Amino acid sequence: MSNLWVVDSNCFIHLGSMAPDNFLSDLKSVLASQSSGIYVTPGVHGEIKTVRFQRWKGSPNLLDKMMDIMKTISVDEAEVRALASHIGERASPQDVDLSLMILASKLAHEGNKVTLVSDDYKMTTTGEKANLNFETCPPSTFIQRLADSGKSSQKSRLRSLSRRVRAAEMRYAISRAGQYDIQAKLTWMVDSLLSSKVIAPEQEEVTGDVNSEVNEKKLISGLIRSLRSQPVKKSILKKLGNLPEICAPVTKIDAHLQSLSAEKTSDDIATSYQESVVLLSEILEVTGIGLAPLGEDMAEIAHRAIAGPFYRMESAMGMLAKLSGDLASSRLHLTRALAHATLVDDQSAEMRAMHQLGLLALSAENWERAASLFETADRQSQMIEANRIANLVLSGVSRHLAGETELAENHITTCRKLISSDKSLASELLYEVGNSLLAVDRPGLALEIFDEAMECAIEMNIDAKLELIAEAIVMANAALSEKEQIHFEGMRDLLDSLNSISEEKVEEFETRITDIEEKVEEISKPLDESWKDWQESTKLIAAETRLTVLRVEADENNRTLIVTHHPEIGPVGIWLPEGGVVAAPGNLIEIKNTRIKVAPPTDELSNNHNIRAILALENPELMNIKAPTENIVEDD
Repeated sequence: MSNLWVVDSNCFIHLGSMAPDNFLSDLKSVLASQSSGIYVTPGVHGEIKTVRFQRWKGSPNLLDKMMDIMKTISVDEAEVRALASHIGERASPQDVDLSLMILASKLAHEGNKVTLVSDDYKMTTTGEKANLNFETCPPSTFIQRLADSGKSSQKSRLRSLSRRVRAAEMRYAISRAGQYDIQAKLTWMVDSLLSSKVIAPEQEEVTGDVNSEVNEKKLISGLIRSLRSQPVKKSILKKLGNLPEICAPVTKIDAHLQSLSAEKTSDDIATSYQESVVLLSEILEVTGIGLAPLGEDMAEIAHRAIAGPFYRMESAMGMLAKLSGDLASSRLHLTRALAHATLVDDQSAEMRAMHQLGLLALSAENWERAASLFETADRQSQMIEANRIANLVLSGVSRHLAGETELAENHITTCRKLISSDKSLASELLYEVGNSLLAVDRPGLALEIFDEAMECAIEMNIDAKLELIAEAIVMANAALSEKEQIHFEGMRDLLDSLNSISEEKVEEFETRITDIEEKVEEISKPLDESWKDWQESTKLIAAETRLTVLRVEADENNRTLIVTHHPEIGPVGIWLPEGGVVAAPGNLIEIKNTRIKVAPPTDELSNNHNIRAILALENPELMNIKAPTENIVEDD
């Protein structure tokens, strides 16, 4: 089956402004190795007839240079009109775009694998609605996939070009955020990137447009140093012109992020998030105004130089949104963070963003997407020689939930080998994975991971860690619903192979598990306490202790139930009939400053949430909710 590319005008316009003078030879070589080809319709000729290769000597006409490798096929006007009628004229792309969609569909029906290359997201959604049987990807991914099939020197050049094009796509997407669903477009861009191979960084060969390439990197590095108040050569500063002044507002980002993490907890996470939104908006606005009059080359240097701070800001905002329970906004920010990370080819940052997005996909029960994200994050971790355990175990979990048993077992087998080589580290990493799963309301999965963490800790005699894991297991049991128990059936058999506990430690493990089970059973019984009248909260909950949020549920009338865990009492629900509370799993609650009533839970609430009692607060506004913030900021 042939792999064919149907390419729209915007892709050629990107190539005209950014492609080096060796691009055409690289393209011909890679297409030949793929037994592939580039297809267009006559309308594309008209839209790109004035486009030139701006980085080539003499700036030759692009169409003239590429005519011999373009296969131009006409599409009947009646077919264009028929498709326009089918999808609705008001929602239709431009006629040239429609002709490309028809061409792609025809080639696909002839038995070819066809990808339509365009950064117009509307063409993607329209093609899916009309069931036209082709894939789509943005130009940056098209170039990345060419790189995947290229030789060493070609890989390096094409990956560099892909990053430049991706920067332009990101600028355009964010600039039009108010005109369409930016989350959907960014997700599409990220998904297309995930479908490409992860290529290890290589030493770029000094070939082709070497001066342009080298100078570009020097200018990017110089601008970064300037923004950090580090010394920069006068010759570089001269070439940068007023870019340091234009980009200077970006320096406010890291100062802001440090202030967010200065305290280990925050009792006003919503305000922190809003302040971050306002600051980011102001910085984007002022830098956008400054960069708008500049040529694309200088704008690109600026965007790649400031991508690092923007990555850290978007990542932190994603975590803040998650801590406030807004998983949709969290996903948007983390998707943007990933896109920024790709601009600077920061594989560590890419890995972390993918891992967090994978957790959100698990929360949304999108198993296939979760698996793709964790697997790609794992490939990145191999490239940078980071520990693979967290990404591997979650890849295995995701594939198992997607029904892909063999692939799941392969991931777990690989993970088992890594665990056996350093069980102390494995215990710590598995404990962190379990807590991450609790934070996205997946206690059933967390429970199984904690079990393996405990085995490793017992074998290595890490007593301090054992107490933490034991409490985490109790909490996960408290958060476990009947629905989730059924949902994750069979997970125990898979994860049990992560570690084989030595015979001399089996008895200790079983004893600890028995103790935990007894505690779980004890705190599953309804409380003896039942107060119809307002009583001081300290009669039930000591003033110095906090409740950990396990889950937050609100009905159609915004009445809210916060399911919490107390280290001694166990799971209790806080009933807030007026709603209006911002809270999320992992938040900590203090209720020492208000009186409470205590009522037994209904059978339904007891079955769904394992809670022992329902608490009503006399003054809900005095409830103090804190969110852990020490890990929301990543190092530069």
